[in-house]
Amino acid sequence: MCRSQSGTAAIMTILKRIADDRGGNFGMMTALMMVPLLFAGGSVIDVSTAYTQKTNMQGIADAAALAGGAVYDGTNNAAAIAKAETFLKGYKDKLPSGATYTVTMTGQNVDVAIQGKSQNSFMQLAGLSSIDVGVTSQSIAPMMPKTVKFTPTVIQGWYWKKVTIRVVRPNSTVEEVVGTVTYQPTTHDDGGQGTKTVSPSGTIDLGKYSKLVLQMDIKNDGCNIGQKASVDNKNKVTCNANTTAEYSKYNLTLRTDNPDTSYYLFVEGKQLPKGVTSPLDDILVCGKTSNHAWEDGGGWDRQDFFYTATTTCAPDGQFVRLTK
Repeated sequence: MCRSQSGTAAIMTILKRIADDRGGNFGMMTALMMVPLLFAGGSVIDVSTAYTQKTNMQGIADAAALAGGAVYDGTNNAAAIAKAETFLKGYKDKLPSGATYTVTMTGQNVDVAIQGKSQNSFMQLAGLSSIDVGVTSQSIAPMMPKTVKFTPTVIQGWYWKKVTIRVVRPNSTVEEVVGTVTYQPTTHDDGGQGTKTVSPSGTIDLGKYSKLVLQMDIKNDGCNIGQKASVDNKNKVTCNANTTAEYSKYNLTLRTDNPDTSYYLFVEGKQLPKGVTSPLDDILVCGKTSNHAWEDGGGWDRQDFFYTATTTCAPDGQFVRLTK
């Protein structure tokens, strides 16, 4: 509003100068020409003011849509809409006087629309008292894995190996292991056979997280860290305690978020690409059972750690983003 008053003062000053001009016909002609010119200049000010108000409205609409999407979990439409409306109410004094808004939801999308009028200072001389200004915004809370069930099918080889599913909680940097599948070779017969352990044995509730990673740890001698394997003349593997440095670390760690090792994982028989970070939404398929196979580093012609991963998903506000 200050901007419009400043423009009005400038125009009134110019009109006064014209009225005081005593240059005869030149002064009269100039006065006649200045009227439409000054009206045009005033119109630019009105349009500029409307544009500024619309830009401000867009920022408020975007923030409201994100606020609603941040609390949406797939079941609480009313809570998501209420959150966006509460945000808009808090910024009511930043909107044009008399502005109205609506918040609706379609699927995972939170839609916000604001309508208002920018009041004119100069164009009302031509009967245009205001300029309509309206904005829309939409956010989406994308589907993210919420539960996973690992079911080992075939695990083989001479190496000890473990696959873990790891999460990082919001506002944390610490990885938390929420599920584990371990293979302990017991014999070198038949290319290496052994026992497998799943913990927990049922469905894993992932909870809230900001990062989700699959990791495979491998120890070449056939026993866990802190142990050394021995193989007798019948190919039986026995693990004995050994705390020397050589046996106190893994020989290889593979991760889906490491572009140097993610390609050791096969999904539905297809090797993941080398040199990229593989997104878990392509590895853990929402609402389906995926077949996984890890290569432990012994050779690409035969994978050694096979299991299925059954995944359910729900929207997660942690990853909410604008779509328009």
